[in-house]
Amino acid sequence: MVRNYKRKTTKSSYSKDKLHAAVLAVRNGTLTGYKAAQLYQIPRMTIMDHVHKKSSSSTLGRKTTLPLLIEQNLASCLRTLEKYGFGLSRTEVSQMVGEYVKQNNLSTCFKNGIPGKDWLASFQNRHNLSVKKPQALEYARKTAVDPFVVYEYFDLLKTTIVELGLADKPTAIWNLDETSFSKDPSKTKIVGLKGHAATRVIATPGRDNTTVLLGASAIGEKTPLLIVFKGKYVWNEWTSPDAFQGTTYAATKNGWMQTEVFEAFFKKSFLPKIDDQHPVYLFMTATQPMWV
Repeated sequence: MVRNYKRKTTKSSYSKDKLHAAVLAVRNGTLTGYKAAQLYQIPRMTIMDHVHKKSSSSTLGRKTTLPLLIEQNLASCLRTLEKYGFGLSRTEVSQMVGEYVKQNNLSTCFKNGIPGKDWLASFQNRHNLSVKKPQALEYARKTAVDPFVVYEYFDLLKTTIVELGLADKPTAIWNLDETSFSKDPSKTKIVGLKGHAATRVIATPGRDNTTVLLGASAIGEKTPLLIVFKGKYVWNEWTSPDAFQGTTYAATKNGWMQTEVFEAFFKKSFLPKIDDQHPVYLFMTATQPMWV
């Protein structure tokens, strides 16, 4: 079957009101079917089908194989399942629809009682759905965003900030977070000529990253950056005189943060930044909050 058919009309080419007016004009004898089609920009056969009451649909094309309400409910369920991490594959959707057809004695709707790829493609197009690869999410991260866990965290946070007397002191509330940058060019998608393989790039044998630690206060004041390279030593070529003021550098075996590196940053960069201000509430990603 040819799959490159292109519809000659669009779903928004006419409204229900325009269709009703065109049908009424033909029934009253005011316009012929041809004239009504030209005037209202609606296919003549669509108008005549409604004139002779052969169709009650006000949408373009044929009626859907399944009732429209059933399709809408199915699409809504699929979006909900995807939202909560339980999305269904094309095969599972087809099997589910096949079971529905079988239970409701609608086996004549589809060949062998199971919807084919053409139906599924049209169904996706009608309801703005697509087949996509789900993003992996660790179980620990999934459970960490449970509403009961999140609400309890913010209740504890509010209580602690009030007890420390920092509710009106945004300069004393800080957050430190680290991120990494991969130097592997194969991790980045590129723009190129369609239909041709992408240019080969030299890939690294493993996870080769550079770590950056940065922080800011609740009022927007920034801490000096800490950049951790992979290597035994920090080379002059890796540093810049134009870097953010106070930027410090370190090197570790794999380019990841290590305890001694963080401790050095904390003592030499963060503590001087807050000076003699006490107490200070410090948030650390993936660690317990602390006050210093």
